[in-house]
Amino acid sequence: MERLFILLASILLAVGVVAGCSSKSDDVKALSVRGIKTDSSAYQGTITIAGVVGMVSRTDPKVFAVMDLDDVKNNVPLPQRLYMPVRYEGAVPPAGEAVNLTGSFAEGSKYFAATSVKPRR
Repeated sequence: MERLFILLASILLAVGVVAGCSSKSDDVKALSVRGIKTDSSAYQGTITIAGVVGMVSRTDPKVFAVMDLDDVKNNVPLPQRLYMPVRYEGAVPPAGEAVNLTGSFAEGSKYFAATSVKPRR
């Protein structure tokens, strides 16, 4: 019985250590919309941006706009929020969903070309 207890405690301890060591990737290397919009030309190559879906285009279902997370958290009035246009060929998330966008700024394009859109946890 004592061996069973020790085995069970060891398994629970190992599971706890593994769960505690797993990294949450939502905040790792995710840039803010406000930070990007101030000088988007400074960011070349693939980057990850954290934001909240603000609206989806009525004319092109693959285009949507994201707002800065801090603007949403701090209840910044809508006219003062920064919106960044995004083009994504996959399923576009609904308005109000917090997301991490991975992609790049295409040269000469007014959109951020997202290659991955994942919900933030």
